Amino acid sequence: MIAHLPAIDALLNAASAILLALGFFFVRRKNIRAHKTCMLSAVATSTLFLACYLTYHYFHGVTRFMGHGAV
Repeated sequence: MIAHLPAIDALLNAASAILLALGFFFVRRKNIRAHKTCMLSAVATSTLFLACYLTYHYFHGVTRFMGHGAV
């Protein structure tokens, strides 16, 4: 389950970005109800993203960079 969290994070982050863009589109068209729905949905997906992100990093731990030299 923990291995799938980075992909879920990416999807939630992308969904938040799309919802923010849609919210901007709707407010420019004076569709306040759709704008409000998009903004609340963006907050919800961002909150889920944060929860998944923190859960993954809590259980995954530290990843050390194994590069050498100029890298």
